[in-house]
Amino acid sequence: MSKELKEKIALLNDEEKYQEIVDMILEIKEKDRDFEIISEWGRAENNLGNYKKALEILFSIKEEGEEDSLWNYRVGYAYSGLENYEKAAEYFEKSKNLDPDYAWTYFELGWNLQRIEKNEEALNALKKAVELDSENTFALAEIGDIYEKLDNYESALEYFKKAEEFGRDDYWVITHIGWCLNQLDRDEEALEYYMKALAGEEDNIWLLSQIGVTLGVIRRYEEGIEYLKKAEELGRNDIWLNSELGWQLARIEKHEEAVEYFKKAEELGRSDTWLYNQLGWNLGVLDKYEEELEYLYKSKKISEDDVWLESEIGWTLRNMSKPEEALVYLKKAQELGRDDAWLHLEMGLSLGDLGKNEEALAELKKAEENGDESIRLYSTIAWNLGQLNKNEEALKYLEKVEKLGRNDIWLYSEMGWNLDAVGKTEEGEKYLQKAIEMGRNDSWIYSEIGYSLSRNQKVEEGIEYYLKAKELGRNDVWLNSEIAWSYDIIGKYEEALPYLETTEKLGRDDIWLNCEFAICLGRTGKSEEAIARLFKAQELGREDDWLYSEIAYNYGRLDRAEEALIYLDKAEKLGREDVWLYSEIGWNLGTLKKYEEGLKYFEKVIEMGRNDEWIYSQIGWTLAKLGRNEEAVENFKKAVELNPYDSWIEYNLGRVLRKCGKFIEAMEHIKKSAEIGGYEGWTDLELAWDYAEIDEKEIAKEYLENVEKYLDINSDAVKEDYNIVKSLINAMPIMFS
Repeated sequence: MSKELKEKIALLNDEEKYQEIVDMILEIKEKDRDFEIISEWGRAENNLGNYKKALEILFSIKEEGEEDSLWNYRVGYAYSGLENYEKAAEYFEKSKNLDPDYAWTYFELGWNLQRIEKNEEALNALKKAVELDSENTFALAEIGDIYEKLDNYESALEYFKKAEEFGRDDYWVITHIGWCLNQLDRDEEALEYYMKALAGEEDNIWLLSQIGVTLGVIRRYEEGIEYLKKAEELGRNDIWLNSELGWQLARIEKHEEAVEYFKKAEELGRSDTWLYNQLGWNLGVLDKYEEELEYLYKSKKISEDDVWLESEIGWTLRNMSKPEEALVYLKKAQELGRDDAWLHLEMGLSLGDLGKNEEALAELKKAEENGDESIRLYSTIAWNLGQLNKNEEALKYLEKVEKLGRNDIWLYSEMGWNLDAVGKTEEGEKYLQKAIEMGRNDSWIYSEIGYSLSRNQKVEEGIEYYLKAKELGRNDVWLNSEIAWSYDIIGKYEEALPYLETTEKLGRDDIWLNCEFAICLGRTGKSEEAIARLFKAQELGREDDWLYSEIAYNYGRLDRAEEALIYLDKAEKLGREDVWLYSEIGWNLGTLKKYEEGLKYFEKVIEMGRNDEWIYSQIGWTLAKLGRNEEAVENFKKAVELNPYDSWIEYNLGRVLRKCGKFIEAMEHIKKSAEIGGYEGWTDLELAWDYAEIDEKEIAKEYLENVEKYLDINSDAVKEDYNIVKSLINAMPIMFS
């Protein structure tokens, strides 16, 4: 080949005008085409991608070429183009043996050896190429590619980075650097490389997908989803994309959408345990437990002895209110080696749901020992302690929960309930009111506040809350009993009775109910019914001084003093020795006209410290019956000092003052009784008597006439006194001045 032709071909190669080279060579007469020209022709055909033609041309000079490095290189290149990598490697091997200093031969040899998976030999050849040409970015990148395929990402990254340093910053190298960084968990750096690669590749589905997944790894889920959805818009709709979208959507709690993508992956043929577990978990978060179980059971069919799966099935069953079944799976997870706080908490929750609170607490304490110091754990421990009536301990855990930041309806409700249970009802009410302020508006909260108030001497307010609970639909034995009891406490016995009747209709028929009935019936004048209830309570097993006292009280109100005294005696024999008992004995003895005996009991009561208008008025009345009027006056006056607004006391004080001949003073008290009211007719009779005694005949007559308006003057109670007063008036001379 002439020097001139050689220069022309070199220039055309530099300009990549390969077809012109072919055309120029074809213009040369065949006989004038030497080995070198034909070899250049083969090279040009290679560069045009006409590999078969190139081989045909090159093999026409085989005899001369076999010992020529460039000829072997070009034959190898043609075979490589035809994807006959083994044959290509054979010729590149010959070429490098004939010219061991040409770097590109080693590159091509390494490149083709990699294609037939002779990676070690390929690496040796490529490293030799780099040794001969340290800035050979193709060789550096190819070495990186081999290391990447061998999962040696550190080495791969090293060579890709070298290629980048020497100017290779094309899409292929940049994305491979990103990939290696991903595999080395250097995802922030990986993202930077992918973003570099994105310039001009905005519609590259693979790259958009890779950016999306990398953003997901670094928890920038919203952005990750955005890139993945771009890939979807560009037409990607495969298992991987739908699975990844589902996973990232789940991370930002878009569980409905996550389920949609997971189901698309299932429709496209994915049927592995990962997908079924993801579907199950997301459905569980959405409280779709039945559907969740379907997927978890599918997963179980293809994945036996999976700790997470057994745990999740247990969790789901517990949330479906199937704690017994849940425990079977949770115990299986335990058998498979799970022994962490989560498992013990779940087992504790299930046991608690079954009412096995002691066993539940044992599991919950294990969760605590395993490092769980969560609000949920301490809340659950507190709840179980409450169920066991260990309210003081429960409160300690609830206080921990509050310090950890829980401040919701549940906490305030539990705090209130447990404080009530230990008698701290005032504090309990404050917590319960907080629960209402936060929006709780059900019968339980109003019932519980009612309880707090009623035990905190705010019974009337308590009743209001109980009635609100009733309005909201609660109508059980407990609530009706509480309302009745509260009305009893404030002395509204009539109001209590309908609630006791409702309680009885709802099935309560115990000692408490019958005793409560007796109290309310007795205090509303229905003593016969009260006694019947008390005897029923006795039949049910009550046998104490209170019962006998109540029976006695009601017999007394029926004027059956002898029977009353029998039961008062029984109460005393059972140990009752108080003011009330001896007051009742004294009162009933007086009813039987056993005034001396009765007086002894009244005096005993005074010695025991009773100091009220009742006892002094009763002593006064008894002394009057015994004719000890001066002493009677003294006691009635004490009674008046203690209660100046009692008509009966004023009336009786007036009577005994009259008997003592103190008519003016007597009239003052009788008039006071008349003002207070309640003894109409009787006060008129007394005033008539007093005026008659002081010779005020006309006034006496007026009062005596009033008697007939109010009283039957022929009755045994009135007749004798009426006639005495009348005779006094008639016997009095009318004096004229």
